Amino acid sequence: MSGSGGSEKRLVRPAPLRPGDRIAVVAASGLIDPEQIDAGLSLLRARGYDAVSAPLRTPYRYFAASDEERRDDLLAALAEESVRAVWCARGGYGMVRILPSLDPRWLRAHAKLVIGYSDATALLARLVDGAGVAALHGPMVASDLQRQADCGALDHLLAIAGGDASWSIPVPFGIATGEVEAPLRGGCMAVLASLAGTPYAPRFAGSIALLEDVGERPQRRIDRMLVQMRQSGMLDGIRGIVFGVMADCGDPEEIRTTIADCLGDLDVPMAFGAECGHGHANFAVPLGVRVRLSVERLGETAVGPSARLDGVEPLVA
Repeated sequence: MSGSGGSEKRLVRPAPLRPGDRIAVVAASGLIDPEQIDAGLSLLRARGYDAVSAPLRTPYRYFAASDEERRDDLLAALAEESVRAVWCARGGYGMVRILPSLDPRWLRAHAKLVIGYSDATALLARLVDGAGVAALHGPMVASDLQRQADCGALDHLLAIAGGDASWSIPVPFGIATGEVEAPLRGGCMAVLASLAGTPYAPRFAGSIALLEDVGERPQRRIDRMLVQMRQSGMLDGIRGIVFGVMADCGDPEEIRTTIADCLGDLDVPMAFGAECGHGHANFAVPLGVRVRLSVERLGETAVGPSARLDGVEPLVA
C-alpha cells in the first residue's frame, strides 16, 4: 500500500479491489435481514468476488449484536490477511458506540478498503481523519445493492475501488459558483453533527464536504445540524460543499433556502442534488483523496447540470 500527502500525515491508499478478491461483509450497526445480506452476497459473487460474511449474531436491542461483538467482527475482518475489502452490511445506528475502541494507529497499520455510508459515516471519518486512510462512501450490501446494480451505481463503485479516477457525477443545482480541487470528506449530516464536540469529530479545513441525509426536515433539523457543525468549528476553513439529493427531506427549494441561510456567507463553491448517499441512486465517492467541484451556474438549468463532482486522483494504490 502507498499514500500521498495530507495536512497531518501521509494518506494511506488501500490496495485495489479486483474480481477474485475476498470481501468481508460486516454488520457493525443496525439489525440485519438475513435474506437481504444473502442477496447482496450473491450479487457480489456473481460479479466474481469472494464475498463472505461471518455468521449473524444474536441481535442486541436494535443493533446487529452487542457493541463488543460488532467491534470484534469489524476488527477481525480488518486484521484478516486474506480480506481485501471490508464492506458494511447496512446503516441504522450503532457505529458511534464503538468508536472509542477503534485505535487510529491500529486502523492505519491494518489499512484496507472500507465501504459504506449512512451510519458508517462515523467509521469512515475515523479512518480518514483519525487514521489517515482513504475510504469509499457508497451503497451497502444488505440494504439496496440490487437497486444500485440496476441503475449503474454498483459498476461505478467497483470501478473506483479498482483504481478508476476518471469518474464524474453531475450535480443539478448550483448554490454558489466557483471551482475547487481538494480532498473530499463527509457523509451523513446527522452522524457528522452527532460527532461535533467529541474527540471523533472530523475537520473540513482545506477540504470539500459531502453532506447528505434522509428524512430530515429543513426548517429545524437541517438548520440545527448545519448550525451545530458550523459553531463547533467543524466547517472552519472549508473549501467547497456538495449536498446530496436529501431524500424525503421535504421541498428541495426550502432545503436550499435553509442551506443558503446557514452557509451562504462561507464564500465557497456549493451545489445541491448529487446522487450520493440516501436516495434512489447512490453513486460512490472516495473520501480522503482529491476531487474537483465545479459550479458553473446558479440554480437549475434545462441545458444540463449546473455543477459536477469529478475524480482527480485514484482512491487505491
